[in-house]
Amino acid sequence: MSGGFDSVRFSSVDPEDAFFDSLKVDYPEFSKWFARKSDAGASAFVVTDGQCILAFLYLKAEEQAVELSGGQLPVARRMKIGTLKISERSRGDRLGEGAIGMALWQWRDSGLPEVYVTVFEKHAALVGMLKRFGFCLVGQQPNGESVYLKSRAELSYTTAYKSFPFINPNFHEASMLVIEQDYHDQLFPYSELARTPQEVMSVTAGNGMTKVYVGHAREMAAQPGNPVLVYRKFMGEQPGFRSVVTSYGVVTDVRQFKKDGQILLPYEDYRELIKNKSVFDDAELDQHWGERNVVVVEMVYLGYFGEGHNVNWIWLKNNDLWKQCHPNQARYSPSEFFFVLAGGGVPREDVVVD
Repeated sequence: MSGGFDSVRFSSVDPEDAFFDSLKVDYPEFSKWFARKSDAGASAFVVTDGQCILAFLYLKAEEQAVELSGGQLPVARRMKIGTLKISERSRGDRLGEGAIGMALWQWRDSGLPEVYVTVFEKHAALVGMLKRFGFCLVGQQPNGESVYLKSRAELSYTTAYKSFPFINPNFHEASMLVIEQDYHDQLFPYSELARTPQEVMSVTAGNGMTKVYVGHAREMAAQPGNPVLVYRKFMGEQPGFRSVVTSYGVVTDVRQFKKDGQILLPYEDYRELIKNKSVFDDAELDQHWGERNVVVVEMVYLGYFGEGHNVNWIWLKNNDLWKQCHPNQARYSPSEFFFVLAGGGVPREDVVVD
């Protein structure tokens, strides 16, 4: 996996890198455009492996019309994904998912009503990923590029990806996912260990938006389509103060593979669901499979609380939010869920579009 997206100036990136060759084929003016951005001091989000570029993401705010063949999108405030390219070497690392997630987080924080991107349909993998994240085709440009747009006013809630980074405001119940500190900090970049919120965002995006939890409960409160709070269980002294809710997301899948020693679903399905979204290696996954109960929860990671916003066990208990059951079986009403988010410094408008 990558180490994350770094914000770097165009002037520090070599435009002659082979990574950009396909862009030069698609866009004959690419080199001149890149030079103008470099001279203007523009920046982009870049992922490298220390030597080669693996991902390049450039975003900009606009307030203008978007030309289409036979018409145009009217003048409006929008974010444009100006460049989004992933190296072929990174296939399987989920950098494409992370790059789109990074762009949509930036769009959320900008407050702009719409975000769009232009892309040639021959880039089928990218087009498929854009559609998965709720971008809709609104037309073609004169040069043959398709224009895909996502609007706050027309979010689809058919999947957690289509509404990303927002959630369906009409959910009925939320849950909690308890993860021991070491596994948590690999799966969810722990914000208090990072210097800035941007750093947390960049590392998370570099590792993909989809996360998988492997546990040994006989039952879970988590259900597909419902929000979930991520609880980092501190394993040292004073866990009541240092065990904290750090993040939130939406559950996309829950499967009980084994219960009381009985295999309910095959091992092959277990490995297929987890793939490369877990922090465990093959030996550890086999060890988990040996337990009497095996449950896998897949979720889309939407956001985090950040340093200084400690919603710890003491806070939950004092606010009657530590339920009288195992926390993985706890159920929270929408008002309780938003109350916890508010305690973590996350405003409602960052989570839902009313």
